[in-house]
Amino acid sequence: MVITRSIKACLAIGLVQGVLLWLARSITENGIKFALVTAVLVGGINLLLLGDNVRHRGTGWLVLGLTAVMSAISAWVFWEGGEQWRSSSWLTGSWTCFAVVITYICTAFILSWPTREGRYPRYEDLFRHAWDTVFIVLLGLLLNGVFWALILLWGSLFKMLGIVALNKVFSTDGFIYISTAMVFALGLKMGRDNDRVIGLLRGILLTLCRFLLPLGALIALVFTFALPFTGLEPIWDTGYSTPIMVCLVAVNLFLLNGVVQDGEHEIGYPTWLLRMIDLCLLCLPVLVVLAGYSTWLRIEQYGLTPSRLLAMLLVAVMLVHSLAAAWAVVLPQRQWLWRLRVSNPVIALLSVLLLLAIHTPWFSPLQFSAQNQVNRVLSGKSSVETFDADTLRYRLGPPGKQAFEALRAQVEQGQVLSASARDVLLKRLKDADMGNGVRAPNDRVLEWIGPEVEGSEQFGEPGIGGQPCWAPGCVLWAVDLNQDGQMEVLQLPKQKWSDPLYFFTRDAQGRWKRAGTYEGGDSPLEMIEQIREGQVKVVKPRYQALQIGSTELNPELDREPQP
Repeated sequence: MVITRSIKACLAIGLVQGVLLWLARSITENGIKFALVTAVLVGGINLLLLGDNVRHRGTGWLVLGLTAVMSAISAWVFWEGGEQWRSSSWLTGSWTCFAVVITYICTAFILSWPTREGRYPRYEDLFRHAWDTVFIVLLGLLLNGVFWALILLWGSLFKMLGIVALNKVFSTDGFIYISTAMVFALGLKMGRDNDRVIGLLRGILLTLCRFLLPLGALIALVFTFALPFTGLEPIWDTGYSTPIMVCLVAVNLFLLNGVVQDGEHEIGYPTWLLRMIDLCLLCLPVLVVLAGYSTWLRIEQYGLTPSRLLAMLLVAVMLVHSLAAAWAVVLPQRQWLWRLRVSNPVIALLSVLLLLAIHTPWFSPLQFSAQNQVNRVLSGKSSVETFDADTLRYRLGPPGKQAFEALRAQVEQGQVLSASARDVLLKRLKDADMGNGVRAPNDRVLEWIGPEVEGSEQFGEPGIGGQPCWAPGCVLWAVDLNQDGQMEVLQLPKQKWSDPLYFFTRDAQGRWKRAGTYEGGDSPLEMIEQIREGQVKVVKPRYQALQIGSTELNPELDREPQP
């Protein structure tokens, strides 16, 4: 490979990225650390994808502006400089996820900016960069995977010869960060310069979209027309109807855009299939409204939480997309769904603004949720007996804690509610503040079947292992599993799905430690009921284990043939 000027520039950017990421790991303040990481990734990747175009028509200023905004929000989200703005786990997780979405959308607009006609980027360029960027980044990751496979092979070969210096070098943080960043930068350069390969991958994916869209439309139509016969009660009873219906709508919209492409290509579908897809698009707003209503019922019943607020915002975005698609069906146009060329960029930019807004201190879902929870209990919508003070205190970040303290002060001063209601609410607030609530940090909700064992308090410690046992918690059962006269403890989570069942034994110092697991079995809830009814017994194994030196061999029995 000839080392051209552009390759040198690409490797130089990767080198700077690697060095800055390496230095960032030594910064103790998370706000500064993640702001630097965000700036390196957002700014560096845009520079690599743009190449020489970064100097054209003010594109560099767009990269600088996006990098500054993303870095500022990262600094606020991860800031730990004081208790008032101490980071929230929900907020950091949400920003980590949606920062990728925001960067992806904005990068497509930035890459289309140098070739724009007039004030706005061309839809053809937006479409091409939105799809190509994914494959270019994947190529960079693939090149990194192959690179590290060869590096590990290199180190292993020399290790066989007794030379371990290479492995020590390869395992240093500096080498890992710098080499990974430079190889990734080189992969982006290769993807950017190989339009034919990237175009081929894009064509394959778009062909899959053309094949799968009729199936997605059929699923949406059958589900929609089945609703009058089944009613809506089964939807509300599931508890997870919103994500399923939103996913159905999102998949159909994704496949639709893969078929429509830039709006200038022939679709290739027969007329009857186009009409079926049109009918599906008219049904999508109905599904989104049902998904939104399902979430609204949860909010009315239990109050606002960050996750429910985020779900409603996602429903709103899907509703706008589905209405735009339905309007494109109804409105006459020069080509099938040609109006999506207008609506898609606008909705994408509005989505970016919305996602940026909810990760700022002015429009934080944590703040809205805390206010809603307090208002509900003060207005009587939430009973003081069931008020979730633990969520307000521990799960809504700094705004939740501030609202908790303010509510407690009002209750102690007798400013709100009746005397009897204040007594009940004050007790719940004090329990939550002392860590006695079911949602207190690291608190485990445990229930014993039969008598508790000596040292049972140890099972309330998070470090004991096994299931986390957060609400609704776990059931513990003392049973002699190896028939040696000493009790073990079996842990069963209160959930419907099957997980490994952990059991614990007590050492000579009196400490309970995890000893092993039981795999498979029925639903833990069914097993708990069977234990209560005395239907569980310890069975001695038919074949014993073999110990050969320090190695223990355990038998695995073949299944008996069915009669």
